[in-house]
Amino acid sequence: MTSVDRITLVDDASVICEDVASALLSQETRYQHNRIAGLVSAISDQVVQRMTQEAKLPRKYVVLVTILQKNGAGVQMISSCSWNPTSDACYVHKAENKAMYCIITVYGVTV
Repeated sequence: MTSVDRITLVDDASVICEDVASALLSQETRYQHNRIAGLVSAISDQVVQRMTQEAKLPRKYVVLVTILQKNGAGVQMISSCSWNPTSDACYVHKAENKAMYCIITVYGVTV
């Protein structure tokens, strides 16, 4: 087993999701419903683009972005995948600012 074989989706996705979420959420100081579709699209596009360019293992990526307004309600999310449990995986990243929560789920499927 080489060191590349030990690289996981978390290794690739954690830094990318943190960078993208931090950069884009820092620009939004209020939850504005009419801006959320564009924000979701920008986050998912940038995560997929960077994962495709920077990830160390060749995979196909599916990215799901959920944005919730902070209003006192709780949220619980879970996600998993098992197409090929030895090589495919999913990673969930939570980011937030004063106005909203952002949950980014990245599915990595080997080719």
